[in-house]
Amino acid sequence: MGRGHCGNGMEQQTEQRAEVARFCDNWKVPQEPTPIGRHHGLLTEFRRAFREGPPETPLAMEGPRLVGEALRSGVQLEKVLFSRRGLEQQGAKLLPQLSKHTEVAVAEDAVFAGAMDAEHPQGVAALAAWAAAKLEAVFGERALIVAAAGLQDPGNLGTLIRAADAFGASGVVALADTVSPFNAKAVRASAGSLFHLPVAARVTAEDLIAACRSRGVRLVATGARGGVAPAEAGLEGPVCLMIGQEAAGVPRALLRAADATVSIPIASRVESLNAAMAGAILLFEAGRVRGH
Repeated sequence: MGRGHCGNGMEQQTEQRAEVARFCDNWKVPQEPTPIGRHHGLLTEFRRAFREGPPETPLAMEGPRLVGEALRSGVQLEKVLFSRRGLEQQGAKLLPQLSKHTEVAVAEDAVFAGAMDAEHPQGVAALAAWAAAKLEAVFGERALIVAAAGLQDPGNLGTLIRAADAFGASGVVALADTVSPFNAKAVRASAGSLFHLPVAARVTAEDLIAACRSRGVRLVATGARGGVAPAEAGLEGPVCLMIGQEAAGVPRALLRAADATVSIPIASRVESLNAAMAGAILLFEAGRVRGH
């Protein structure tokens, strides 16, 4: 019985390899993905990376849009995993773009899905070596920094990073009490913007304040009520926009250090805007007055 099972497994693996080889030959793909089974160590690596993220693990990403954007942005992918269907649908486009040093594998659809964090995975995932940017990198030539203070929703943070990218921010800072910007859900919500601008993580409030003061960058905090209007906040100069979580707002230490507090006028029946929405509005205004 054991021999028959083993024999069938070997035959199935040989069949899978032949199928992958035919695909690669038909599409003139230089690198042939290795078929793997449900107990392969690579699946464990992906599960852990989606669960933990940098600096403990490589950066995990899933879906053809994110993987493709990483490649276009020059991110070095260490490992790429396709589902069987994902290889059929995306392989011809993605495989020729991969480095010869990238480990490439393919798993059955159900096995692939079991290693992903998304409810409906899209057939391709990747791991990339990743390190947070240094704090000094976020200032750029003309500082427009977004500092996330206390945000706990990774989707909210990822959307804020996307808005920062869209409206010309020089960088993003995730303060020490904020969810990691390299969390898989934050990476997904950033829609590839994480790869376009420097993002610093685990920065203390004291370090951010000192770095801004030493460079002449104004600290502007957001507040639900009582602040100046965005048009009067002086966003045309070097500025760091400090965005707090919707419920608690910007922490007191940062509020005390702020050069100004800005409030977005909203209808009285609405208590507040979420962080990503507030950040996007202020970034748009900053981009407008800067001629972005």
